[in-house]
Amino acid sequence: MDNADLRIDLVEDRPERGQWHCGPNATWVTVTHLPTMISARMFDEYQHRARDAAITCVEMMVEQSRLLKCQFPERIDPTQKAPAD
Repeated sequence: MDNADLRIDLVEDRPERGQWHCGPNATWVTVTHLPTMISARMFDEYQHRARDAAITCVEMMVEQSRLLKCQFPERIDPTQKAPAD
């Protein structure tokens, strides 16, 4: 799987404002395979572990999927444009 086909979003488990604590924050990592729009979200104390687990899940789901491309991505994410014919 090409990394250019993946979108990776991170959200740290901390308050929106104010100081929380020193050291690493647990993180939610969402990985989306852009051609199929298959995504997985993982949570771990360490960002790299959550990222690796989410990528592994997405790879397995893409491998099992019989579709090569999401036909109507705007149904999932309104900011996505419909594919050109």
